[in-house]
Amino acid sequence: MASFVARRATFNIRTVYSRRPLHNTPILLRKKGAVEIEDLFSDEVVGDLIPSEPVPRNKPSPSAGPAKTAVAKPAPKASMARFNQILAFLTPRLGRTATVKTPMVRNSVWVQLVQLATTQQQLETITGMFAGWTETGHKFENSFSELFVRRCEELKCPLLALKVYGECAKYSLPLSLPAARQLLHSLHQKYPIETVMTAAALYDVHNLPSVSQDIVSASLVASACFKHNSKHSLTVANVLVPQIKSLFGGYQPKPLAEEGTEQAPASIPGAFSEKPSTWLKWTLKKIDKATYKQKGKRDKAIRRWRERSEHIIAPASF
Repeated sequence: MASFVARRATFNIRTVYSRRPLHNTPILLRKKGAVEIEDLFSDEVVGDLIPSEPVPRNKPSPSAGPAKTAVAKPAPKASMARFNQILAFLTPRLGRTATVKTPMVRNSVWVQLVQLATTQQQLETITGMFAGWTETGHKFENSFSELFVRRCEELKCPLLALKVYGECAKYSLPLSLPAARQLLHSLHQKYPIETVMTAAALYDVHNLPSVSQDIVSASLVASACFKHNSKHSLTVANVLVPQIKSLFGGYQPKPLAEEGTEQAPASIPGAFSEKPSTWLKWTLKKIDKATYKQKGKRDKAIRRWRERSEHIIAPASF
């Protein structure tokens, strides 16, 4: 019943978000002999191209193990050339009227394209090719969808992801639960509450469990609703809080990796990620504060669960 009320309350909020047409980006033609066919269809995964702060190199101590070799990232010009080469190779192989049939395109080509993209315009160019892929009988994997929405957040264009997942018939990109959580996370702080509710409504569209049945999703939405602080958003938040507390028994945050344990890079689809646990820790802190401000006292269930999860050290602290 509470879940039904939550959905009714959610849809009382007008769902509005901007729709922008995809830009038509000119595709540079591949130069003769510039790309090896086997290279285009390899399972190589290109590293994340988002610039990062330089890490100072310390000399290894005598007791330290063998030094790890850093993976070199392609230079911007090389990345752009690679991006355009793959586009030029992929284009004639898409759609019902594809002019080139062989060699066949592997799923890894899409992964490389998304990882090589460094602008929203490039991501829009890629999404404009999705229909051609599905028209030839192919399907996108959930791991690719999760990479796509994460890349949209990294490049600060989550509205593009919202548009793609909202137009299922056009783009045919599946929305998995990890991808849906990432989409909510990319929107819940800096975008209007109507946009967050639009993303929440996509759970039903893509046959996912409702937001109120997933503790991470519910916490992201509730946190956004408390922040918006309108009559309708507070109604949704106050319905979601009991739902969140009812899910405490079935969810435990993943333990942090032990020191020295190697993890797969976050840019690899399907890689182990601590993000949902981190998001839950952060949003529950916001919810804890909001309910205290609203009622004048701490919610015991939220406080105790946060203590057991080591989110807070002292009972009186947030």
